[in-house]
Amino acid sequence: MLKRWSSFLLRLVLVVSLPPGGHVLGERKLQPVPASRFSLDASGQSWPHVRLSGSGCDQFEECVPAARCTVQTSGSASLRPCITEFNTDGICCQRNGGPSRLQKRSHDFETVSHNAILEGHREYAATLKAINENRKFMTSKAESAFHTHHFLQSAYPNGDTEDGIYENILAAKHFADLTNMTLDERQLGNFQARTKRCLKPVRCDHRCPYRSFDGTCNNLHPDRTSWGAAGHPFEKLLPPAYEDGVWAARTHSVTGRPLTSARTISASLLPDIDRPHPQLNLLTMQFGQFIAHDFTRSSSIKLGDKDIECCAEGGSHALQGDQRHFACLPIEVRPDDPFFSKFGVCCLNFVRLALAGDPECRLGYAKQLSKVTHFIDGSPIYGSNEELARSLRTFQKGQLRNSFPFGIEELPLNQDPGVCEPWAQVCFEAGDDRVNQVVSLVQVQVLFLREHNRVAGILSHVNPHWSDETVYQEARKIVIAELQRIVYNEYLPLVVGWDKAKQYGLLDVQDGYTEQYSSNIKPVVLSEVSGTAFRFGHSTVQGHFRIQHRHAPTETVPLHRTFNDPSRVLTPTSFDDYLFSLGAQPQQQVDPSITLGLTGFLFAAQNPFGSDLASLNIQRGRDHALRPYNDY
Repeated sequence: MLKRWSSFLLRLVLVVSLPPGGHVLGERKLQPVPASRFSLDASGQSWPHVRLSGSGCDQFEECVPAARCTVQTSGSASLRPCITEFNTDGICCQRNGGPSRLQKRSHDFETVSHNAILEGHREYAATLKAINENRKFMTSKAESAFHTHHFLQSAYPNGDTEDGIYENILAAKHFADLTNMTLDERQLGNFQARTKRCLKPVRCDHRCPYRSFDGTCNNLHPDRTSWGAAGHPFEKLLPPAYEDGVWAARTHSVTGRPLTSARTISASLLPDIDRPHPQLNLLTMQFGQFIAHDFTRSSSIKLGDKDIECCAEGGSHALQGDQRHFACLPIEVRPDDPFFSKFGVCCLNFVRLALAGDPECRLGYAKQLSKVTHFIDGSPIYGSNEELARSLRTFQKGQLRNSFPFGIEELPLNQDPGVCEPWAQVCFEAGDDRVNQVVSLVQVQVLFLREHNRVAGILSHVNPHWSDETVYQEARKIVIAELQRIVYNEYLPLVVGWDKAKQYGLLDVQDGYTEQYSSNIKPVVLSEVSGTAFRFGHSTVQGHFRIQHRHAPTETVPLHRTFNDPSRVLTPTSFDDYLFSLGAQPQQQVDPSITLGLTGFLFAAQNPFGSDLASLNIQRGRDHALRPYNDY
């Protein structure tokens, strides 16, 4: 099972692996990897990919990696494979300015576009009116096990849902209907219609020697300053499998039959079986979660500042009709469910992800928003925006804020009463708001906090003439480099294997600097990575921590008892005890098994049950419109 997952993850890593500054590691060394050898046309039939010699693309096309094709041509026949300038697999992608079959087909293209946008605005206004009339049914009345708000927070300041983005999605649907676009054309993004709503351009200071917090200005090309920035969408490796080609979640298989409930799949195929890994310890799992928080951060749609509820109280059934928010995609639980039936639960809450605006001002299919940068840049340590980064600083000798319970350096305290469980004795703050999610994650965050302050202390001592800003930024630069070095040279080889990491040039260079940076490669995290591939780590989670205390007997702590309650760190030796224990306790193997701590007690709080992470993963893949596994 590990080999199968490693193979899938490796294919995606080859597309998005980026060292410091967005450099692509060893791309010219890559051998062609068949990310997909067939696709589905509008009728659901498969057609083969035939490799062309040379580029093999038409006049208005260029050969690029699939993830770079932001303007895709229409018709499955035009998704031709080719060889890029780096001797890697690519597809023939339509350049901006190329002719559009839709534009040829419509004699009044601008009028159709205008009418579609007006209709999208009208429909969304009607949707908001219905929501306001039924708001009391759609929002949570109390904290309960059905909520996943600990995973997903609002995408936008003050709970704003960025109405314009959803108006654009409705407009795209109307445009596709008015122009009789096929499902194939919709999935390939061949809308061509423009909108005035765009992500704002970024102006860069070319003299700044440090990376920005939000990922902007990594590439100083005038048209590429926002590449990889926070707030930009996850991209798709393959065309999305939306039911309507725009945003409707996939509900049918390739045979036309309804998809099985995500919970039914989880309960049937992912039991809790204890299979300790013979070589890898629990710190491997925990570092993986820390890294995932660095480059993936989805956000649920909210109703103002309230969490959206898609199930009736107690999870007895899914809300229907006008009482259901348009972002709801609840998970059905069968009456004979082996776990949840004991509590009368027939519905698990699930809210769809917030969407991002289009960087190129086009109507098109939905793309999910990423709140963090698309780089490995220490976002959990420093934050992904200037305001948060400043709130974590002391502004003295380059140090990050901290706290000292028992005289031991810990993360700064978070006084917001809604962040941790009400009974938690302590709650922490960091660059990522998921820091309190599980107690072992807190300790990895502490590790990097201490490392920054250690490095800053040395730099300040050696360079007493440096300002606080210089010490902070230089220490940050060093810590990010350390983090990237660990990821590429230590963690990634454990996941995909040392031989494969070396074969595909994923390891860092041993001497000197890499010369293989290309300003033409867009740094993106793929939906396939965020929504599926990197979630392999959930199988490696242990259902309990075996804490070997220095001055007390070994303690077994159930995983779900530490969710959003890091109170156990409040002992003088907790950091050492947890780090030692994570190194001594094996992680679980990568296999079709996930601990009940995640599939039955996820964020259970003081309830006898929680949610099911495996079900959420499956449903999230459908939310992202990921294609069937065989397509990859």
